[in-house]
Amino acid sequence: ENRLAALIVNLQTGILLENENREVLLANQKFCSMFGLDSSPEKLIGTNSLSAIEDSNRLFKKETGFTKHLEELVKNKVALLGEELELKDGRVFERNYTPIYVDGVYKGHLWSYDDITLNKNYQKSLQAQKEKYSSIIANMNLGLVEVNKNDEIVYANQSFINISGYTLEDLKGKKAAQLLLSKESLEVFKEHNIRRKKGISDSYEVKVKTKKGETRYWLISGAPNYDMNGNLMGSIGIHLDITEQKKLQKQKNKLLENLATQNEQLNEYAHIVSHDLKSPLRNISALLSWTKEDFKEKLGTESLMTLNLMQDKVEKMDYLIDNILKYSSIDKGQSEAIPLDLNALVNKIKDMIYVPGHISVTIVKPLPTIMADETRIQQLFQNLMSNAVNYSDKAEGRVEVDYSENATHYIFSVKDNGIGIAPEHHEKIFKVFSSLGNHEKSTGIGLSIVKKVVDFYKGKIWLESEPGVGTTFYFSLLKNKA
Repeated sequence: ENRLAALIVNLQTGILLENENREVLLANQKFCSMFGLDSSPEKLIGTNSLSAIEDSNRLFKKETGFTKHLEELVKNKVALLGEELELKDGRVFERNYTPIYVDGVYKGHLWSYDDITLNKNYQKSLQAQKEKYSSIIANMNLGLVEVNKNDEIVYANQSFINISGYTLEDLKGKKAAQLLLSKESLEVFKEHNIRRKKGISDSYEVKVKTKKGETRYWLISGAPNYDMNGNLMGSIGIHLDITEQKKLQKQKNKLLENLATQNEQLNEYAHIVSHDLKSPLRNISALLSWTKEDFKEKLGTESLMTLNLMQDKVEKMDYLIDNILKYSSIDKGQSEAIPLDLNALVNKIKDMIYVPGHISVTIVKPLPTIMADETRIQQLFQNLMSNAVNYSDKAEGRVEVDYSENATHYIFSVKDNGIGIAPEHHEKIFKVFSSLGNHEKSTGIGLSIVKKVVDFYKGKIWLESEPGVGTTFYFSLLKNKA
C-alpha cells in the first residue's frame, strides 16, 4: 500500500481514493491543482470529498457538471471510463470511476482525472484539417483514385467519377486498369505499376474508354501510399483528362507540317520566279545597251535619256529581285557559325559599296570577333552602311560604326549625319517594301533584311534620329548564337 501510495502521489493524473463512506483515503497534488484547491492532499484525508470540492461546480460549463452521475455511480457501483467534463476556461477533463472490492466486499472507489485539453484541441485541429483536405480532394478538377495493394479501387473523388462516367459503387473493388484502359495502355500501366511498388512516383499518358464508350486520353501521376508504420498499402493516382489538348496538339502539328511544306514551296517558287524574271530582265538590259550603241547617232538626247532611264529601272528591278531572295532565305537552311572579325568585315563592305570622296566611313573603336554566319552578318552591316552613305546630304558626310556589350548581347551602332528620319516613320521603315526616299537603289527591303537578321540572332533593333541632323541605328546580337 505504501508503494502504491507513493506512486499515486507522483502521478500526472489527478487521483482521489475514497472509502465506502465517501471519506478521502488518498489524494495527490495533481488533483488539488487541477481543481484549484487551497488544501494540500494530506488535509483532504478523512474529509468528505463532496464538501471538500463542492465549489468545483463553478469551474464547469454546466454548473452540475462535476456532481453529475456521482451519486448514481456510487450507488450502483458501476465502473465508468472516459467521461468528458468541459470547463469554462476551455479545459477538458476526462473522468474515470472504479469501484474497489476486497474479497467480494465493497471497500470504496477510485476517481481519476486527466487533463485532455491538448489532445482534444489536437483532435479538433486534425478533424478540421481532414475535413478541409477531404473537401479539396472531393471537389478538385483532377480525378483522384486510391487503390489497395491488389490494385482494387478503395476511393474515387467526384472528378474521377465525372471523367470516367462510372459511379463510386461501380468503381469500388474493381481494378481500374482492367475497367478503363485500352489494350496498348495496359502494358504501359503494368510497367509503371512495377515502379510504383518500388516506391517510385512518375507520370505517364494512357488511352481509356469511359462507361459511355468514349475514347479519352488521360495524364496519370501516381505515387505509392504508405500506412503510419511505413508499410506499402497501395497507391494514389491523380488523373487529368488531356483529350482536348491532344486534339489541339495534333492540329498544331498538322499546321506546322503544312506551314513547313508551304514555306518550302514558297522558297522554290521564289527561286523559280526570280530565275524567270531575271532572265528576261538581262535580255532587256542587253537589248537597251545594243540599241544605244547601234543607234546612238540617230537617237536624240531625249531618246537616249529615256533609254538610260529604262535601263536604270531594269537594274533596280534586278536589285529588287536579289533582295527578295536574300530576305526569304535569311532564316532558312543551316547557319554556319564561324569566328567572324567584324573589323575585317566592315572594311570589306567599304570596298564593296560605292562611297563618294566627300563621305568618310570609320570604325570608332576595334570591333569584336563574334561567332556567327558571315553571309547574314554581312547583309546586316552592308544594308545599314549603304543606307547611311546613300542618304547623306552634307558636304562632309560621316558614317561611324561602334559597339558596346553586356553579359548576353553585343550592341552595335551605325551613325550618320544624313537627312534623318521623322519619329512617325521609325516603325514603318522596317516593314517590307516600305521606303521613305526616292533613291535609285531603294527597294524598301534593306531594313526588313536587317530586322530579320537581328531577330534571327535573338536581338533588337531601334534608332535615334533627328531630321536634318542624322540617324543612329542600334542593334543587339545574342552572343554565341549559331
